[in-house]
Amino acid sequence: MKEKTSYPLLDPTPSNCLRSLGTAAATLLAAATSVVVGGIVDKLAAGGADVAAPLVAALALALSAAAATVALGECVPTWVGLRRGFAAAVRCVRGLLSASQRAFERHDKGYHVNLLSSSADIYGTLYAAVNVRVPGAALALFGIMALAAAIDPLMAALMVAYVPVFWLALRLPARSLAALQRDILPAQDAWLGESKRIVESKRAINASGADTYFSARYRERSDAYVGTILRYRFLETLISNAPTLLACVLAAAMMGVAAWRCAAGAAGVGQVLVAYSLAQLVQAPLTAIVQHVAQVRGNLPHVERLRGAAAEASEPSGFEALATKGSDGSAAHVEGTLWATPERGADGKRLFAGELEVRPGELVVVRGANGTGKSRLLDFLRALSDPADLDGEAVLAPELLDAAYLTYPVPVFTGDLTYNLLGGAADQEVARALDLGDLPERAITDQPLNLSLGERQKLGLLRALSRTEPAVLLDEPLTNLDAATSARLCDYLAGLKGCKTVVAIMHSNDLDAAADRIYEVRDGRLERVK
Repeated sequence: MKEKTSYPLLDPTPSNCLRSLGTAAATLLAAATSVVVGGIVDKLAAGGADVAAPLVAALALALSAAAATVALGECVPTWVGLRRGFAAAVRCVRGLLSASQRAFERHDKGYHVNLLSSSADIYGTLYAAVNVRVPGAALALFGIMALAAAIDPLMAALMVAYVPVFWLALRLPARSLAALQRDILPAQDAWLGESKRIVESKRAINASGADTYFSARYRERSDAYVGTILRYRFLETLISNAPTLLACVLAAAMMGVAAWRCAAGAAGVGQVLVAYSLAQLVQAPLTAIVQHVAQVRGNLPHVERLRGAAAEASEPSGFEALATKGSDGSAAHVEGTLWATPERGADGKRLFAGELEVRPGELVVVRGANGTGKSRLLDFLRALSDPADLDGEAVLAPELLDAAYLTYPVPVFTGDLTYNLLGGAADQEVARALDLGDLPERAITDQPLNLSLGERQKLGLLRALSRTEPAVLLDEPLTNLDAATSARLCDYLAGLKGCKTVVAIMHSNDLDAAADRIYEVRDGRLERVK
């Protein structure tokens, strides 16, 4: 049940209990201020003139209440929520990066963006609500009721009777709000996914003349999202404003009791003021409890998503059982049929069938037409797919599952060349073979026109070949390179034989002479031709 405790909501630590007391203190200090002011009114009504000390006390209490409201009632819970939200986002990113590829591919981009931004932030807000704001509001509510009971038990009885009325009045919109939240998330996923798709593909969209098509898709997803948001905002407004109307009813009832006591000579005129103040003050914690409970119920899908992501991140990839040296010392032995889809037979996409063997220190070339499954084979060797894609048997050496990998698209990050090596150092022999030109001194961005296709290829090759892993997977390493650079790179790769295991997808015969094995996909079969 680890996933259910990965993002806990209820966390009654001593520090959270102290924060709840601090939240309650702001309301209780305000209530105490009202009682002192009521006493001052009674003294003045009785003709007393010595009210200096009570006035100073009332001022001190009022200032303390204001300071506590800002510091303890708002800043502390907000800080708790932000800290928890960012911690959740960091944990979620780590889980996303460690999750197996098959777990990652269950969801689209919008889902993951929503998870890392909205869900993590909302989790922090809910954590603060459950552990600080709601307990603090409950303590304040009980404190006000106890104070009212000390002044007049009848006023306290009115408060007690008022609580279920208040709760029932807001229960229906609160439940509707919670149910609607589940409809919002998929619509928000689709909207965020489309937004990200347009931002990432802006140049390609313009170049292909698909502006109108993508504008219409974005509008369609926006309309679906806005429709659910409007209903959600209406219910939120109803829950926020209903307490103001209900407060008038309680204030009138409590002031009526106080006025009756005053007319009967059982209380002073100041008690009417105290009754009004307490009726107003009791609304804040009671409203906070109802609103935050509704908020928690309505946003539980976000917490469920985070817990689901944590569970998926801890799932085995399925490649663990394959990660072992072959009995004959091979680095990889794959035999069977590779599929591109979970479906089999006529409903699925079959790539090829055959047998591949790679021994440590060998240079292995795989050739074939586009779309025949060569890149899927490299993904399989690198554990970046689903082991169920293979109908057959496989043995993959552990070093192959962590191989350096040149794949597409080549990731580019805003910064310099050193930053784009992602914490690694450039191998100078590789740099010389690639002839980087002014790339080491350039400011690099992820914009398409910042680097040529050849420069992007060189960046990807430098990043992969500079790593120290004993195995390297290269998906079409000569793409977009000029003839001279291609020749130097081939010489470098030939020199790696016996030092590193290299598997390269090729469309040319440039590496054929140096290759220890050559495989080719022909008519749906992977065959060894050398």
